[in-house]
Amino acid sequence: MTMNTLDHPTLCDALRALAPQSSVVYPRTGERLDATGLDTASAHVAHRLVAAGVRPGDVVGLLSPTGPQVLAGLLGIMRAGAAASLFPTTGAVPEREAQRLAPAVDTARMRHLVVHPDCADTARALEHLRPALTVLDTDTPRGPAPAGPLPPVAPDDLAVVQFTSGSTSAPKGVMLTHATVLAGLRAITASARMNADDVMVTWVPHFHDMGLFGPLAVLAAGGSVYVLSPLEFVRRPGNVLRLLAQTRATLLTGPNFSYQRLAAAATSELAAQLDLSRWRLAFNGAEPVRADTVDAFTTRLAPAHVAPSTMYPVYGMAEATLAITFPPPGTAPRTVHLDRRHLADDQLAVAVPADHPRAKSLVSVGRPVQGMRLRLVDAAGTVCEPGRLGEIQIAGPAVTTGYYGDPAATAEAFDGSWLRTGDLGLQLDGDLFVTGRRKEMIIVNGQNHFPEDAENLAREQPGVHQGRCVAYADTAGEHLTLAVEITPGGDPATVTGQLHRMLSDRLGLAAVRVHPLRPGRLPRTTSGKWQRDLARALVAREAAKE
Repeated sequence: MTMNTLDHPTLCDALRALAPQSSVVYPRTGERLDATGLDTASAHVAHRLVAAGVRPGDVVGLLSPTGPQVLAGLLGIMRAGAAASLFPTTGAVPEREAQRLAPAVDTARMRHLVVHPDCADTARALEHLRPALTVLDTDTPRGPAPAGPLPPVAPDDLAVVQFTSGSTSAPKGVMLTHATVLAGLRAITASARMNADDVMVTWVPHFHDMGLFGPLAVLAAGGSVYVLSPLEFVRRPGNVLRLLAQTRATLLTGPNFSYQRLAAAATSELAAQLDLSRWRLAFNGAEPVRADTVDAFTTRLAPAHVAPSTMYPVYGMAEATLAITFPPPGTAPRTVHLDRRHLADDQLAVAVPADHPRAKSLVSVGRPVQGMRLRLVDAAGTVCEPGRLGEIQIAGPAVTTGYYGDPAATAEAFDGSWLRTGDLGLQLDGDLFVTGRRKEMIIVNGQNHFPEDAENLAREQPGVHQGRCVAYADTAGEHLTLAVEITPGGDPATVTGQLHRMLSDRLGLAAVRVHPLRPGRLPRTTSGKWQRDLARALVAREAAKE
């Protein structure tokens, strides 16, 4: 397999041209999908969809757990001339799951949904809410694919409509054409230097951009992928390390919290048993990369022959077909320590020692990937100089043209040809450092505060259940509020009192409110991000009951 796979005009053509050695393996079931199997299975899906009335330009939903049916369904939908929208499966009560999915069905004007039997109850509940929806199962007949033509597909046709996780707003359908997706995959493979020798292990859900486009990039480069379910990772993170050693994998994907779990699972006994010397990149993205995670990962996995350059902090989003910035492969992560007060109030990077009381540690997420342009813009619309904090804006062939059926959101998202990411960051010596979301900045008594600063301080305190806490400004903007899960058996009054004193002392802020919650109460998106708006609403409901 050579890189010219991604020179095909559409994603359909590229995926049908995968090298024979490229394959996806599902260790839990032992299933394996190679290039020939994907071509045949997707053709069955495509012909069934056309027969069911799917028309070119339609958006077709796919609701399925981890398995070979996901790739077959994705390619089959596109070969039918439609765009695929991969829906999250969270294991919630079917009726509640259906209510969560119904707005996306409406936004995409969806008429067909491809469903795995394991998700049949949710599909029935969704059919009850949206009777016009036609549900098809993912089972494909064995044997040769049906003969006959399928609709033509062009580079500017929609390939994927990916609904965002909704960590800060209602989910929106990101529109990605075939040309856009191919540009994104080319950027990933080139900037991460992927090739046919690469073997990826991934557990990130396929409905997340990292769990979809990461594996597709490896396959396009001629490599192979081992896919685990998210539940397998959560339950036994140590087994992921064993699988990396067993398969001689070179790549792993996941958000920051997953590498915290891997570092914790890498006991001295386990690390000494593993040879992970082929592991070259641990893609760490989808949420802020913490310096302590980088340090713990590097230290705990060194006995397993994991190089310091393996930890690979990256920055991306669905609107960019995943990748925005990558570090040069083979370089160790770069961490800087900046004065958080100067950064928040003056939007200026001022270096301080790591042990300074106002030190804010930031990890570089690299430089723009191939074909990506990036700039930072301040509140007045002026492009920032290096060392100045501003909103990250991006442009390039892998960037979306907007949100499906939402012209208002599309217009708001763009500054001319530049997409506003909503993230704040700064550049130092060409490297990008992301500081957080613009809309999540907390302003108290005229001073700016990053919510992550309060959260990172609180996570280290005794009594905080698994480090779970969310900081935000109250509706009046007069206090920094911290919602925190209390360890079972802990005394909420004691923990909240300690947190209040610590935050007041470390942040120089007296206007702090701490709200204790039971374990498991703080809401996350389907991709694992904290939902600050929902946390704020949850605390308000809890307070109203008191």
